[in-house]
Amino acid sequence: MINGIVYRVRTGVPWRDVPERYGSWKTLYKRFTRWQEDGTWARIEAMLQADADTAGDLDWHGNADS
Repeated sequence: MINGIVYRVRTGVPWRDVPERYGSWKTLYKRFTRWQEDGTWARIEAMLQADADTAGDLDWHGNADS
């Protein structure tokens, strides 16, 4: 399930074009939107950032160029 959602986000394809090996596109879409609304994705991101920061794998220095 998560692989299907990540595939869609990474490639930018429409939900209907996600390969069937990941399951029904409707199920993927519903899970994605439900987790977006209830904050699950934000909690996952925060946990991954904390783990990476603790391990020293996260560089908080960034540059922006116009």
